[in-house]
Amino acid sequence: MSDKELHPTMQRIYDETGLNANSLATLLDVDSQLVYNWDKRGISKKGGLQVSQKLKLDYAWILTGQGNPSIEKIYSDKKVDQSPRIGGWIPVKSYTKMGYDGYYTEMGYGGNGGDGYVPSLTAGLHAYAVKGTGDSMYPAIRNGWYIVCDPDATPTPTEFVEVQLKDGRRTVKEFIGIVNDVLHLLAVNGEKRTTFDMEEVEAIVAVTDIVPPSRHVHDYPTIPLQDIHYD
Repeated sequence: MSDKELHPTMQRIYDETGLNANSLATLLDVDSQLVYNWDKRGISKKGGLQVSQKLKLDYAWILTGQGNPSIEKIYSDKKVDQSPRIGGWIPVKSYTKMGYDGYYTEMGYGGNGGDGYVPSLTAGLHAYAVKGTGDSMYPAIRNGWYIVCDPDATPTPTEFVEVQLKDGRRTVKEFIGIVNDVLHLLAVNGEKRTTFDMEEVEAIVAVTDIVPPSRHVHDYPTIPLQDIHYD
C-alpha cells in the first residue's frame, strides 16, 4: 500500500514510530488484517488507545493529528495524594440536578456522609460519590445512580471523568485528551463532542465506579465490602 492510500491516523503513527503494519501488529499482539483495515479506514478508538499506551503517544494526536505526539500530563491544580487505593464506603458528596445540557450543580452536603454512602472496592481515600438525577447521561448512567469520583486516580482516555469548571459548573463526560491546552470530551451518550480551554478548567477527576441505587445506604455500614455482590 502506498503512502497516499494510508489513512492519516495510520500515516502519522508510522511516520512517528518508524513501524510498518506488520511490526505494529506484532507489537500490539493483534491480527495483521486488523491493522490493514486501520490503514484503509482509520484506526479505531480501541486501537488508538492501545497504540497510545504501548508507544506513549498522545491519544488525541493519534485521532486528530493536533498537538504534540508525546503524551501530555493530565491537568489538575490540586495536589494528588499518593496514598494506596484501598476501597471502602464512599460518602455521597451531593445530590445533583442534571440539566438538559449535561451540566449539573450541587444541591446537598459537602462529602461528610450526610447523603449516605456507596461501596467501592478500589477508590482512594479522597473519593466521593455524586447522585445523578435526570436523563442527560442515559443509558450509560441512569437516573438515580451514583457516580464515584476519585481524585487519587489517573484519568484515562475513553473513560468517564468529572470535569469541574472554574465558573462552578460540573459535568461528567468521556475523556478524549488534551491538545494544545484544549480539553477534548465526548458526551456520555456519545452524541456530542465538547472542548474547553484549560484556563476554564478547575480539575479533571476520574470516575471509577457507577453504583446502582440498591447499593446506597444512609448510615455508615458495618457489613464488610467483600460481602457486597454486584449481581
